[in-house]
Amino acid sequence: PYPEGELGVVKEGAYADLLLVDGNPLETLKAVTNRDNLKIIMKDGKVYKNTL
Repeated sequence: PYPEGELGVVKEGAYADLLLVDGNPLETLKAVTNRDNLKIIMKDGKVYKNTL
């Protein structure tokens, strides 16, 4: 179902969704439930949010 290219890795030519958060979601869910902590949201190669 995916075009040619690696899946789930972060590198040029690969296919991956990416969520970059300020904080450690393994320590507290506030890292992902607080919108201000979401620094980059990328799905299907399209950037929906980038505050860096």
